[in-house]
Amino acid sequence: MLISFEASTLRRSAGGRSSMRAPSRCRSKPPDQVEPVHHFLGRNLKQGTIVSSVESLEKLKQLEDLIQTQPEMDMDDARKAVESRYPWMRVVRDIAKEQGFLHWELDFAGVFAGEAGGFDLQVGNPPWVRPRWNESLVLAEREPWFELEERVSTSVKAKRRDDLLKAPAAATYVMGEITDNAGQVAFYGAPQVYPLLGGTQPDLYRAFMCQVWDHASVRGTTGFLHSDTHFTGDKERALRGAAYRRLRIHGDFVNAGQRFFPPPVGHPTHFGVHVYGHPQEIDFDHLSWLVSADALRLSANHDGSGEAPGIRYQNGEFDERPHRTRVVRVNRELLTVWKRLFGDTGPVEEARLLFPVSTAEASAIEALANYPLRLSAFKPQITPGYHESGAKKDRLIDYNRPDPKTGEPYEPDRWRHVILKGTQISVATPVFKRHDANSNAPFGADLVSLPSDFVPDTEYVRVPGRAQEYLKAQDRWIDHQALERLRGNDKAVARARAQVAEAMGNAPQDADPESVDVLLVGRARRRYTAFYRVAWREMIAPDTERSLYPVVVPPGTAHTNVVRSAALRNNHLSVLTSGLWSSVPIDYLLRITGTGHLDVGRAGALPAPAPAHPLAPALLLRTLRLNCLTSAYADLWQDLYDPTWSAYAPWAINWPGMNTELHSVTPTWQWDTPLRTEYARRAALVEIDALVAVWLGMDADALIAAYKGRFPVLQKYEAASWFDAEGWKLASNARTIGQRQTKETWTQFEAYREAVGEPSPEGVLPADPEATLPDAALPDGYTAPFYKANREREMRRAHAYFKQRLDEAVAKGLWDPEKMEVPTP
Repeated sequence: MLISFEASTLRRSAGGRSSMRAPSRCRSKPPDQVEPVHHFLGRNLKQGTIVSSVESLEKLKQLEDLIQTQPEMDMDDARKAVESRYPWMRVVRDIAKEQGFLHWELDFAGVFAGEAGGFDLQVGNPPWVRPRWNESLVLAEREPWFELEERVSTSVKAKRRDDLLKAPAAATYVMGEITDNAGQVAFYGAPQVYPLLGGTQPDLYRAFMCQVWDHASVRGTTGFLHSDTHFTGDKERALRGAAYRRLRIHGDFVNAGQRFFPPPVGHPTHFGVHVYGHPQEIDFDHLSWLVSADALRLSANHDGSGEAPGIRYQNGEFDERPHRTRVVRVNRELLTVWKRLFGDTGPVEEARLLFPVSTAEASAIEALANYPLRLSAFKPQITPGYHESGAKKDRLIDYNRPDPKTGEPYEPDRWRHVILKGTQISVATPVFKRHDANSNAPFGADLVSLPSDFVPDTEYVRVPGRAQEYLKAQDRWIDHQALERLRGNDKAVARARAQVAEAMGNAPQDADPESVDVLLVGRARRRYTAFYRVAWREMIAPDTERSLYPVVVPPGTAHTNVVRSAALRNNHLSVLTSGLWSSVPIDYLLRITGTGHLDVGRAGALPAPAPAHPLAPALLLRTLRLNCLTSAYADLWQDLYDPTWSAYAPWAINWPGMNTELHSVTPTWQWDTPLRTEYARRAALVEIDALVAVWLGMDADALIAAYKGRFPVLQKYEAASWFDAEGWKLASNARTIGQRQTKETWTQFEAYREAVGEPSPEGVLPADPEATLPDAALPDGYTAPFYKANREREMRRAHAYFKQRLDEAVAKGLWDPEKMEVPTP
């Protein structure tokens, strides 16, 4: 038998509330329910009655129809008698009528009683609905102000809510919504009802998954279209393992250009087509980032010829082509590799699913999986900062409102007055955009003219008069350098020992050493804002130029929970981590794993740098020169300056027209310490991509496959970008235009290109910079010659350079690439 499920099972009730036709099951009744059941159904069946003549389900159905149509057989009196004895039964009946429950085993009793024991074919698109509580949305049903008004203080909103709920009708409505929501959350998360969903976030599609698996016959097949969040979650292991054993085909689709679903379903939304069968050893076809049904239907029979697919085809439209390399065969062996990528400790059969566009990415994935050192090994101290809603409610922070006298918002003059948000930082760029800038704006602050004492703006400020409460709410971290000083200070140890002895009633010499050290650790704690930290945007957006945005932030800087920041045991390790994470390989890792948020747990699973690695000085130099944009970083620069840089850390490749020397730096921070031009900053980031690939054991082909497979926006921007002799960028794509570029610049540049001809094989225009070109007018504000970006060629050359340096260190016995350490003599 075939049964179809539709999203229409989600309906709207008359009161405006969302009600679900909840999948339910017949369950054994507890003992205290037996007596009511006897009253409902009868205890003994009397012979000679019409009911005793029923011998089949078909005859029972005929009898039910007869009862409904014959007035003399009306059952209302019997029902009323039962409800009079058990009043709660009336409530049950009303709820059942309102919610429209469907009991599968009763409604389709004939199917389950058959030899196959279930449905042979089930298809559908179950609701993708999570029963989440949204107070503002609920209140807005009675008072639209709660959704229309922006930047409202918590106290004002609380007063409006209290005033609204004084009306009985509004209070009843809100209480009903709370009841509905709480009931749904409890039901869909109850392990007694859905054992595979215990501890996970309730979601209707997951409940339907469990239902159709149980309702399938021994030879049944199910085709479902639903979300794929269970493949990557931390708490969905049991559900994931059950899905793997039943899957035959999985196609991951993206709603690019709303080609599958109209708004409000967003164009970056992913969903899956799942074909399930009976449980077996894990063995299914997995295709990712599909934008056409043909790619799912025809790829398995493709001959494998032609360029391997990517998200976009040759920097153009989304790649719809069927191709044999799209088909990734998922089995236990492959999951073993993927499991190492996360450092998970659970069973292989429950490992998280990756989403490679093609099998060409396999070597990149394996290199990342085999890298042995993870951030958690260094026990990083990580903070979410101030939680926006909670901190506003507790009157720690408030919006930076315009001054009534001047009409201007507050402008911080110290980093300790800054509360960062995500849009203010970019990759290795702690000074990027204003907090209120359009996220689609192509560039941020002009770093070439940035003052040495520049301080960013801030969306939030401290609540006046509550500075102590604001500071007290900050996490306290161990200052490891201070702790070592305390441990090595005899007077500090003696004072701690005396304090412990007094508390325990012992002599100082008998004080517990562990208790003494706990006391010293407590004295070495500082507010997290006292540290230089690696910070990053918590949200990972895979449909943008980059998805991970790590920076180094100076002491004093706070942030809200849209940013995370961390400090490791010293500044050297923190900066190296920021540099490692600023690379394409680490960004690729987050994209391939479907990471949507980089919080504490997931951050701990990311690769971490070995401080003594032969390439560490090169990574450190590039990271510092990208991040140390103002004098707030002067102490960090002086602390980490390496005198070997001047002789051993030039650019990895010969960048055409580059007028900035990478290794020409001084021990103290100067205005020209940071890389400021668009060309030099891009060059450093490209070299970091290659350096980190070598560091992780990823060959050049794997690096290029990762870049081509998962960075379509970056590829599109790179294909449109040029740089002039002074390092200014110009581009044909409006989303990536240069800092100096105007509306006329590109038109002028196209005319110049037509006049001078094709660039050289190295991408230099004109091909012969010494040639006389009297009719070639330069774009206003730009200087010839120009250089055309070519990231693939550049990364290959930089990769060869860093690979040679690492190989030389290994050959000299200076590094063990397997153990990731300096060999012991």
